[in-house]
Amino acid sequence: MHTSELTPEIRAALSERRAYPAITMVMPTDPDFPFSEKDRILLRDLVTEARRRLADDPEVGRDTRLELRDHLLEPAVIERVADPFHPDDAMVVYVAADEPVQVWQMTSLAPVQPRVEFAESFLTRYLDAAEQRSRPFLVLVLDQEMCRLYHGAVRRLTQVEHHGFPCRPEIPSPEDALPGAIPHSAPYEGHRERVEQYLRRVDRKLGEALDEHTDLPLFVIGGDKILSAFRDVTTHGNAISGTLQLTGMDKDRPQDLMKRLEPLLEEFRARQVAEAVGALNEARGQGKYAGGPLEVWTAVADKRVQRLIVEEGLYLAGRVTEDGRVLELAEVPKPVTLPEPKPDVTPPPHTIGVATDIVEQLVDRAIAADSHVLFVPDGTLAEAGGVAALLRY
Repeated sequence: MHTSELTPEIRAALSERRAYPAITMVMPTDPDFPFSEKDRILLRDLVTEARRRLADDPEVGRDTRLELRDHLLEPAVIERVADPFHPDDAMVVYVAADEPVQVWQMTSLAPVQPRVEFAESFLTRYLDAAEQRSRPFLVLVLDQEMCRLYHGAVRRLTQVEHHGFPCRPEIPSPEDALPGAIPHSAPYEGHRERVEQYLRRVDRKLGEALDEHTDLPLFVIGGDKILSAFRDVTTHGNAISGTLQLTGMDKDRPQDLMKRLEPLLEEFRARQVAEAVGALNEARGQGKYAGGPLEVWTAVADKRVQRLIVEEGLYLAGRVTEDGRVLELAEVPKPVTLPEPKPDVTPPPHTIGVATDIVEQLVDRAIAADSHVLFVPDGTLAEAGGVAALLRY
């Protein structure tokens, strides 16, 4: 599964409490090859690390330890679940007793650090952060014969196959219009009304998708006439971030369509970043600004953040107080056991209790508090240490 499928319902199910330990494994993967030999080696290293921790953890019951060790924590088992595997930047593996193994693929602009996490629930923060880093968006392709919807992320387009998409013309009643496809011949009496009838239906289905993917930018592609007709009937005009006048795109391959979209996306992202920086500058004068990891962490913990803005390459490590409100930054420790496990090595004292996924935690907590999250190019927030926030109050 891919992060584009991470609906609120799935996120809630993953976050449910489980018998300890619910194991989350995160690793980068080769974006050019489907599960390369390098990926397999790293997966084996992660499994070795998980087994070592399983053996050393006194909180793990004997039956749970045996089931995980002998049946689930096996590279071959995980690879079977991952098959077919499409090239991407990273993957997350979820393993728990009495449950099937889950494998999720991620698209991320930032390097992904290999990790093994034991907890009482699966950790969705890596998926949440990857989804936000991937700059998600929606693309609606309009055509009289078929309208399609795509979910986009960085360089990937995935066709949406629910909410009634892809959507063919469907006449609700013989009394309303002639049955069958909308003819491409010269305009006839009632032609525009028939097209608008179809587009209203598409618009209703689009509304269902927008309800699920709140706050995602929407780009609409189509010929000049159908774009004009859609603008006249849509109730979601405010959600449209850009349009592209192209015909025949309903039959184009997603990768080719993505290439056509790139200039439009780059223009939108530049505008989005400029608007975000401008809003931060305005917020300073209103006392609604937080800057720097420590100040922003506390604001997120207090659920005061309206919009969290993070540089794409920001990587932080630190210790969090028991109440979760205060962050103490620490030097980013080098992995002791990854990618080459060394079970006999004891971590140095300064690394004990240090979390190396502070950015992922920050994003996850912000999403849980209904904050908007925006990743921006490195250097955009240099004065704020790579992270800033627009506050609600």
